[in-house]
Amino acid sequence: MERKNRGSSDIHQLYTKRKLIPENWQSQLPNNSSPYTSTMVFVVRKGNPKQIKNWSDLIKPDVSIVTPNPKTSGGARWNYVAAWGYALKQNGNNEEAAKEFLKKLFKNAPVLDTGARGATTTFAEREIGDVLITWENEAHLVIKEFGADKFEVVVPPFSVLAEPPVTVVEDVARKHGTEEVSSAYLKYLYSKEGQELIAKHFYRPSDKEVAVKYAKQFPSLELVNIQQYGGWDEFHSKHFADGGVFDKIYQP
Repeated sequence: MERKNRGSSDIHQLYTKRKLIPENWQSQLPNNSSPYTSTMVFVVRKGNPKQIKNWSDLIKPDVSIVTPNPKTSGGARWNYVAAWGYALKQNGNNEEAAKEFLKKLFKNAPVLDTGARGATTTFAEREIGDVLITWENEAHLVIKEFGADKFEVVVPPFSVLAEPPVTVVEDVARKHGTEEVSSAYLKYLYSKEGQELIAKHFYRPSDKEVAVKYAKQFPSLELVNIQQYGGWDEFHSKHFADGGVFDKIYQP
């Protein structure tokens, strides 16, 4: 099974490259096969000394940010999309202005870890940076693991809608005789009990009743959808492929 914080393009490669799943895999479960959603938020040090509240604060010259490398990290790509969407909105969809915004943002990143957990370690344990851009659930895990006396979560008014999808890798499941249990697990994610567990672990549940119950835990915000930019395949080719936008704006 594929799950957690991966984009649909990652899973779709199981079809395009190996035909391990059916082409219509994303229509086999509700909500584009996404039992929950998430978004990207900020973790700052207690008291928010740099007063970081929105994406525009991340390009201030005295702010040091921590984010993974979007060339290697799925989570970092969501960070990038959120920042790109914000920059486009602020600049009347001017892509050159958005590129300049992203260039300033990554200039403030002293180190780009390969993944989200590594970035969390850099920020929380190595105490590098003023702000960590990360998954909403990861942000709350930082608070639980390292203490509310050291860090706090800032939810910006604008971010990205992340819809981590799930599917059964049918070919593999068939070989191991786990088709039935795999399908049952995915269906469980959509159940009331499964949705409660999802919410308790700081993912945004898709079930409306459960979502209302945990509404105070998840502040509302404006969300950009990757489909607005042609979907992951198109966005990845334009921004993260060798020689793409990211390679042009980022100088280590």
